[in-house]
Amino acid sequence: MPVSGEYTWRESDDNIEVTIPLKGASPKSVDVFTASCLLKVSYLPFLLDLNLFDDIDDDGSRAVLKNGELIICLKKREARIWGRLCFEGTKEVISQRRCKALQKREEAVNRQMENVASKKVEEERMVFRRHMALEEDERKRLDGIKATEKKTAEDAMYDAFDKLNTNANDSGNEKRIACVQSNDLTNTISVDHDLDAKIDGKLEPQNCRAARLSFMDAPERDVPPPRTVVQTTFWNTPRLFKTPSRESTVKQEQEFIIKNRCNLKKNALLNEMSIGDADPVWLTAKGDEFYSKGDFCSAINAYTEALRKDETLVQALGKRAACYLHLREGDFCAKDCLAVLQMNEVIDAQFNTLHDQARFRKETYIRSALAHCLIEDYATGMEHFGKARALDETDEIVIESLDNLATFMEAMQWKEKADRYFAEGNLMKANENYSKALIVDPTYLKALINRAACHLALKNASGCIDDCNHALTECKKKRRNKSLLAAILSPKSNLQRKWIVTVLCHRAAAKQIINDNQGGLADLKEAMNTVRPNDDIDIEGIKSSIEFLKRSGTKH
Repeated sequence: MPVSGEYTWRESDDNIEVTIPLKGASPKSVDVFTASCLLKVSYLPFLLDLNLFDDIDDDGSRAVLKNGELIICLKKREARIWGRLCFEGTKEVISQRRCKALQKREEAVNRQMENVASKKVEEERMVFRRHMALEEDERKRLDGIKATEKKTAEDAMYDAFDKLNTNANDSGNEKRIACVQSNDLTNTISVDHDLDAKIDGKLEPQNCRAARLSFMDAPERDVPPPRTVVQTTFWNTPRLFKTPSRESTVKQEQEFIIKNRCNLKKNALLNEMSIGDADPVWLTAKGDEFYSKGDFCSAINAYTEALRKDETLVQALGKRAACYLHLREGDFCAKDCLAVLQMNEVIDAQFNTLHDQARFRKETYIRSALAHCLIEDYATGMEHFGKARALDETDEIVIESLDNLATFMEAMQWKEKADRYFAEGNLMKANENYSKALIVDPTYLKALINRAACHLALKNASGCIDDCNHALTECKKKRRNKSLLAAILSPKSNLQRKWIVTVLCHRAAAKQIINDNQGGLADLKEAMNTVRPNDDIDIEGIKSSIEFLKRSGTKH
């Protein structure tokens, strides 16, 4: 939990200047929020929340980091001397001022977002118009090139025709001259030569013989062989949309595909499944095989395909809910369990005996209860555990889960009450209610970590260190015989590492209070070694705290 920070301030007729020492906090972790009469600065592990005496101008205010200090210059809406920085009044008046300021801030942010959205739409329209203009210019350019090439080709074709006609006329004249010369020559040919002109015992006419001789004397031309026949098959890329593909609609098409990806395989263009893939019984057996091997994602895909073919497969639906529960996807698991419990007629038809029907419903209620606990809907989880117990009052797992959940909910109520006191700044009441939550459930890590932060805010270093040691022991403890509910309520590995880092930072701060800088430095180094690359943890803040403690140790 955050600790209240320190600050100094001064004012003029027009401005208020607030100076905050960061005390080794990373500049990247500094977050400044201003409203009409609010100033909130967060810099881990400190939080400064001020309800200002009068209104300020958000747009004219600014913040500057300089020499390890955050200097915030707030512009007054009305030029006058305040005399004090914070507003003093009852809690109700302060709460009303805070709500009004936050409401004004939200309205201003909404107006700004609307302006940004309208500006973005206008920019997209301008880009689209420019794109269309570029496409029109490109089309005109291509049309001009086509027209020029067409005219060039037509001119070349007409020139070729003219040359052919000219060559034909010249060859006709030559033939006429050759025929005249051959007629003159035949008058002088002897009888022996005329006998050679016989074909098949008949005398060939003189003009035909001359034409045949001229044809025989012509040079032979090389004729290329016929081309071989080749058959080519072309396939078009399948599209989910009947409209032509355009760059201007790619974004909308991708958004539609992402939104409706679960129905893509129903598209006839992409549906190239084998006979085995289309059989729901085969798909269910394949899902069972994946489930037995621990490959829950592949099992979910197989069960989903089977349910697309046959929606009445309640066992496949229940097993898919179990897969979602193993993957800690509480929403999807609860949805599948609700769908199973609504299929009473199908359950009665697929299970022969009343005992099997009751056992299947009991397993479904248990999964649903665990899924609702996973999404922190503990009241519904308690209700479904009760329905499972009504179906089998001798089930020890259900009875134990009911008792553990009741204990957890009672401890959570005390913890939520303590959180409210902590937010209001009533640290003694918060500490008292955290202690009550831990009396109900001594292993409740959230209450233990928050009470350590409460001790730190009260400057109770020993109490903070004791709670941190207890919390670290509970975080690192490996329970072999863990119940179903405890397995669900236990945090994921990344969240558990974040809790460990938080506890180590609290203990380091507590050790710094008692001047144990070496111990605090060791805790911060252990926190750095605990962090993984993808964890959502402020590594820079931890590094800056380490450097601060090193400098403090050097000074001593």
